[in-house]
This record gives sequence, C-alpha cells and structure tokens, in this order.
Amino acid sequence: MRIEVKDLDHIYNAGLAYETYALKHVSLTLDRGELVCLIGHTGSGKTTLVQHLNGLLKPDKGQVLADGVDINEKSPQARALRRKIGLVFQYPEYQLFEETVFKDVCFGPKNMGLSEEECAKKANDSLKLVGMDPDEVGDKSPFALSGGQKRRVAIAGILAMDPEVLILDEPAAGLDPAGKKAILSCIKGIKEERNICILLISHNMEDVAEIADRVLVMDKGSLVLDGPPGEVFARRQALRDMGLAAPPAARFMEMVAAGGGPVSADVLTLDDAAREIIRVYGKR
Repeated sequence: MRIEVKDLDHIYNAGLAYETYALKHVSLTLDRGELVCLIGHTGSGKTTLVQHLNGLLKPDKGQVLADGVDINEKSPQARALRRKIGLVFQYPEYQLFEETVFKDVCFGPKNMGLSEEECAKKANDSLKLVGMDPDEVGDKSPFALSGGQKRRVAIAGILAMDPEVLILDEPAAGLDPAGKKAILSCIKGIKEERNICILLISHNMEDVAEIADRVLVMDKGSLVLDGPPGEVFARRQALRDMGLAAPPAARFMEMVAAGGGPVSADVLTLDDAAREIIRVYGKR
C-alpha cells in the first residue's frame, strides 16, 4: 500500500481565540517496505499527523490517499483501506483487556468476521512474529506479563489483522534496556517478514539512527526535513534550532573530532562509532 498525504491542514479550536494550526501544508508519501521514523519536539504535530493516516482525525484541508483512494470517503473501498492501516498508540499495554493473551490477540480478527480457526492461526503467527511463544504465553493473563511483553502482545493484536501499514507511537517509551532492545528487534523482524510500511514516532535519536530507512522531521506543524538518517542528522544546527539533537554516538564523535581526534564525525550508531575508533586507534 502507498500512502500519500497532500497539503494537509488541521486546526484545533477553529474560529476561536485559541485557534491553533496543528498541521500546516503537510505533504509526504509512505511506500511498502519502508521503515520511516517521525521525529519532532513535543507539540510539533507528530501524533496529530498519524491520527489522520487511518481516519481517526479528518483534515480541515488536504487529503490522505491510500492506493489513490481518499480514506475519508464514505465508501466500502475507503473503509476497507482504513482497516489495512494499523495504529498502535503510545503505551498500548493499557488497551489490553481480555482474560488471556491468546484471546486478546484474537479480538481483532474475530471482529473482522474470521472463523475460529483463522483467528487462531493469525494469533499464533503474530505472537511468533513479535518473539513470543504462543504455547508459553497464550493462556496467561496479559496483566501477568512484563511491560515489554505486554507491548509486544498489543502489537501482535494489530498484526493479526494483517495491516499493510503499521504505525507505532513511541513503541519503546518507558521500557528498560532489555525491553527496548526486544521491541526494536521485533520491529525489524516485522519489516523483514511482512515487507509492510512501518511508520514509527520516536524521541530517541539512537533508536531512530539504528532502525530508520528514512526520517521525517516535524516542527510547529510543518514537515521540515525528509530524507535518509545520515542526511537528516547532518543538519545539526537545524535540529538544534528545533530542540532536537543528533544521536549520542554522533555527538560523541563530533566532540572527539573537535578535540583534534582524526576520526570521522559522520557516524550515527554506537556500532559505527566503535568501528571508527578501532579503525583510527586500533584495538587496545
């Protein structure tokens, strides 16, 4: 599925004294197989934007097209396309409610009218895809799991409905290092296994540098940067002006280079930084 956002505006409190443009003339495309990260300071319009992509919010101006169809049309085709765009909210574990993990993951497919056998297959496949053994966790209460496991169950519940676009709002927020690593590994696995478009909101530049194919930067309701991670994070001063920073590894290498170290500051991840330091200084 290809998503096209065309000249999108969204206004809160339109016509009132506190009228605010949450989105201003936003245009972008999302294609199958891309893992795109959306970044921006708090209040920049990120969450408002993604809530337009599956019709939760309607634009005051502009369009959101899925495979060329306006998703806000009142037609069976538009309704079917909206169901192919899965949105996992921040802290999705608060949306878990069933008695068991298996029932929770089956909830979406069941409401799509699938048979018990089809629901079971989709639930099992989705749990495996997020790194969880259905035989081990299926009969457990979702509330007995760790925070990271709950989050993976919530993602599995969306995957069980076979989305062609998966939107994740801060999927690693609040997790310990092990939980964050498991979530990021899960997201990479979803992309490789299903080749769907994944759009991920994050405030963690290290995570963005590690997994993104492309980075979108929002500022004051506008899309101001769109490109590969290396290209976007090379705009250090522009990012600082927006209250954003380059990934920690990039900032560290920038300081080493500024201090006279003969290293390239053109790195983004900790692994890249380690390789560059070994290249210059050798193993000690």
